[in-house]
Amino acid sequence: MINRLLFVILISTAVLLSSNVFSAEPLKSSELDTIEPEEYEIFNAVLDKYHALVSLEKTTMSEKKLDNADVTHLKRLSVHVDAYLTGDFNKKNSRSYELEKRFFKKRYFMDESYQSFPGSGKESVGISRVGFNKEKDRALIFVRYKSITPPEAFYEEGNFVYLEKKEGKWVAIKTVMASQRYY
Repeated sequence: MINRLLFVILISTAVLLSSNVFSAEPLKSSELDTIEPEEYEIFNAVLDKYHALVSLEKTTMSEKKLDNADVTHLKRLSVHVDAYLTGDFNKKNSRSYELEKRFFKKRYFMDESYQSFPGSGKESVGISRVGFNKEKDRALIFVRYKSITPPEAFYEEGNFVYLEKKEGKWVAIKTVMASQRYY
């Protein structure tokens, strides 16, 4: 009887341990407190297309989450978004995080001044935290670009950028527009 009970306890423990080890849970909130170096690699890959004088928001965006419509739209356009990546993206973007100056190009934060030409407009970029798949070889980020030029012209677009790690480097595979406004 004791051997049978011990056997049941051992099997139950093994099942519980294996379910925790192999679960597809995104990072826990305690692991989200800092932006990891790999995210800065992705920030640099995505921001490389913007001129260095385009200001960068000092904190990450927190208002963009992946909902069912976003996931369906991305999948329709052959972007590999799974439940793990979606959960990771949404957890990391539940609040804003302050960015450090760890960029390849010299970047100015929006609260810093830089020399601009008289009559020229202001351009800025905001970025979300990066959502990774479980293997950390696919990633998704949201980028918002704004341009305000005299007299009172405004343009804004939001894009999801899907990246894959190829030969040790993050490469933007596809950009999917999510929103656009202008007047």
